[in-house]
Amino acid sequence: MIIYNAEIQGKLSSVTVSDGVIASVGENVSSGDIDAGGLRLIPGLIDVHTHGCIGMDTMDADFEPMCRFYAEHGTTSFLPTTMTMGYDALERVTEAKTDFYGAEILGFHFEGPYVSEKHKGAQNAEYIRNPSVSDFSRFKNVKMITLAPELPGSIEFIKAVTPDCVVSIGHTDCDYETALAAVESGASCLTHIYNAMPPFHHRKPGPIGAGFEKHIYAQIICDGFHISRPAVLAIYKMFGAERMTLISDSIRSAGLPDGEYESGGQTVYLKNGAARLKDGTIAGSSATLLDCVRTAVSFGIPFDDAVRMASRTPAEMLGIKKGRIKEGYDADMLIIDSDFNLKSVIIGGEAFV
Repeated sequence: MIIYNAEIQGKLSSVTVSDGVIASVGENVSSGDIDAGGLRLIPGLIDVHTHGCIGMDTMDADFEPMCRFYAEHGTTSFLPTTMTMGYDALERVTEAKTDFYGAEILGFHFEGPYVSEKHKGAQNAEYIRNPSVSDFSRFKNVKMITLAPELPGSIEFIKAVTPDCVVSIGHTDCDYETALAAVESGASCLTHIYNAMPPFHHRKPGPIGAGFEKHIYAQIICDGFHISRPAVLAIYKMFGAERMTLISDSIRSAGLPDGEYESGGQTVYLKNGAARLKDGTIAGSSATLLDCVRTAVSFGIPFDDAVRMASRTPAEMLGIKKGRIKEGYDADMLIIDSDFNLKSVIIGGEAFV
């Protein structure tokens, strides 16, 4: 495949793809397989924290509709994210078929069950557990886990699983010292920063202060509801585009109208694009990752940095060769116009849309 007339970082270029991998990026040519028409060509987006969409949820363990929806909306790979549920339900998810046409499933993100009851957010307290390496070993292909490092056994758990799994600090009431101990033991990310954790206080910097000091990754829900513009820009200045990772944290309601939905065994109310529990607790988002990139740009983050935070940065966190339009990287790419409208989605060197 040859893509030509593609704007890559301000210059018209062509991209040659072979066997699902980018073979070359170079001077523009006059013909090929896909004419980008002078529009932007960017890497496919990678969502490391998303629960569901169009009425589907990771806990349903039915991923074909999700793979299609994500691909249709610019997310070319993702980590289906679980809720705090029972072990049998979680195992059912990890045993499910994941090889479908559309967005590629890279593995799973366990959001819990090792979380703080105080900062459980929309997680179900009934299923909260203390970290257990032996219990966790029953699950396959978990690439990321969110946990509260103050729970008994957390530090030992982090040390045991980090060679194969990204540990992200979240849904936590930990202090700065505990967060530092978690990072020094191998934790390398903060889950939906600001949300479900102590605030960044000038005398009690908490997990945000520890994450900034140790320069780990920080997931951020940039949907326009979870976090205000000044707070998003502050994290951008603190962590930089190479460590700040955009996530959707989307739930069943993504792609659907206002109404009542279920998430993690609880009723969620979607109104004017914001999803909340009955008591007003924010319960995930209804945005796509491309929506979050668009919002980040509208907040004042440079376009290239916003794209990086939804592609290259999460890829580097996971240690995979995606997220860049560069020789040797997976050929996952998007053609978009200046208003972020999708014109073409390419996954593994094949045109999806």
